[in-house]
Amino acid sequence: MTTTLREGYVVGSGTVLDVTSSVTVSDTRIRSLFATGVGTFLVTGTSTDAYGNIKGNNIKFTLTTANDASEIYFTDLGMDMNGTVKVSAPTSAATVAVFYG
Repeated sequence: MTTTLREGYVVGSGTVLDVTSSVTVSDTRIRSLFATGVGTFLVTGTSTDAYGNIKGNNIKFTLTTANDASEIYFTDLGMDMNGTVKVSAPTSAATVAVFYG
């Protein structure tokens, strides 16, 4: 299965924006992440359907030293994200790159 990967980026906490088009990243599959910073990161992409069911996933990970930079890869199918993809970062200087598609 082939797909065109795109990149979204955020510094600190907030909504992930596509680096080329500045469009909000939503309703996609995350294929990999790259993050820098110290502390716990939470990447959220969930929505609630008309029946009250929560769709999508959360990705939580921790980086422990200032020298840490983390690359996280998922399977070929990626992690399904529904709704707007948001990042909660431990500091305002932390960065997260999201490779999706």
